[in-house]
Amino acid sequence: MSGRRIVPLDGVGTGADGRAFLYVFPCAYEDFAKFGISTNPLARLHAFSSRYYEFFDLQRGWLVEAESVREARQWETRWKRQLRDHAAPAPLLVPARAAGHTEWLRGAQPALEAARAQFAAQGFVVHSPLAAWVRQRLAGRIDLLDMGEQAAIARFGPIDAWQQQPLGTPLAALRDALDAYAELEIALDGAISPALRAWHARCGMSARLMQSACTRR
Repeated sequence: MSGRRIVPLDGVGTGADGRAFLYVFPCAYEDFAKFGISTNPLARLHAFSSRYYEFFDLQRGWLVEAESVREARQWETRWKRQLRDHAAPAPLLVPARAAGHTEWLRGAQPALEAARAQFAAQGFVVHSPLAAWVRQRLAGRIDLLDMGEQAAIARFGPIDAWQQQPLGTPLAALRDALDAYAELEIALDGAISPALRAWHARCGMSARLMQSACTRR
């Protein structure tokens, strides 16, 4: 036996039923790409980084839908053989908890684009660019932001007293979630309170970019 470890797919195990996806997540600033299968690609993205929209290039990423986990695994196995010359260790920034230290590729972008074109030509549902698929999923989860806001208020008190938080803290996770909506240009009108909107303006992505630009001057 090869000894290859089978990693459960986002809580559904390795059964044959239920829709699954073959995914390609190219890194934003390095010639690496994560290649694999998942029943929940959005959760998979988030497992690699709470700021997945910065870590990965969602414009170059893509998904193809399979009718079952078994079908997706067959695709993965076939393409892994064809791409074995591009196999690479995971980037150092990938957290161990993501169980994502296998199926990384380097220098494989032309081959991956050919794979995407082949799936499309065969009539499979291909989501490309990945950004459009992520935008649709986030828009469908926008009501969760209010739940996150209320939970944060219950734990940390009034929003006006919140400060910018370091990575790994609950408020940083809320900030990262709001930054995802900003990055993917999803309007939050009515989804969050004016107080949370003001806090995000002070502590979110645009505020940090402005602060960084001022620091460089």
